[in-house]
Amino acid sequence: MPVAVPAGLPSELLERRPDIAAAERQMAAANARIGVAKAAFFPRISLSALFGFESADLSNLFKWSSRTWALGPLIGSTVAQTVFDGGRNSSNLAGARAAHEESAARYRQTVLVAFREVEDSLADVRWLSQQATALDGALAGARRAQRISRSRYDAGAVDYLTVIDADRTVLQSQRDANAVAGLRAAATVALVRSLGGGWGPVPESVAAGSDAVQAEREPNRQL
Repeated sequence: MPVAVPAGLPSELLERRPDIAAAERQMAAANARIGVAKAAFFPRISLSALFGFESADLSNLFKWSSRTWALGPLIGSTVAQTVFDGGRNSSNLAGARAAHEESAARYRQTVLVAFREVEDSLADVRWLSQQATALDGALAGARRAQRISRSRYDAGAVDYLTVIDADRTVLQSQRDANAVAGLRAAATVALVRSLGGGWGPVPESVAAGSDAVQAEREPNRQL
């Protein structure tokens, strides 16, 4: 039996697609990395000697880029933030923002591809449904012609070749209708797949995941 596709399908159904969900999570992770890169500009308080240095190599210990800020009033503590980092933090922040832009563009591209697949599937289902209706009418007409030819043959009005021709027309109409029915079923399956699993209610887990992603975007939206 053909599956009836309801009208007015919401676009939120696409959020169940694995490719869109993966692209969305990647975009949220890239957005979170912007906050991490920006936080690197802020000093981190750590216990150390006054006028401390930050270096993993003794040969670089007394270089100006290894100098750390002294808190002054807090005896025995320093702020573990270099005075001059050579643009490292700025480069990391710029790289994080560029990665976020790339992931956002990838997400938009994934969504556009999903919409295109849904539109193509809907067009296929609509066109094949119209063709199936026309073929059903043609099959019904062929069967009426078959009954009439059989009746006329029984009455001796036509020869048996007319009956054979009517039977052949019915069989061809049935083959055409079956072929279109198969294509229509395949198009319906493609539509279900492009929608991420059908057009039923969006599961709560999907809705909750979408809300969580939106919440992750908000803190760094203005970065």
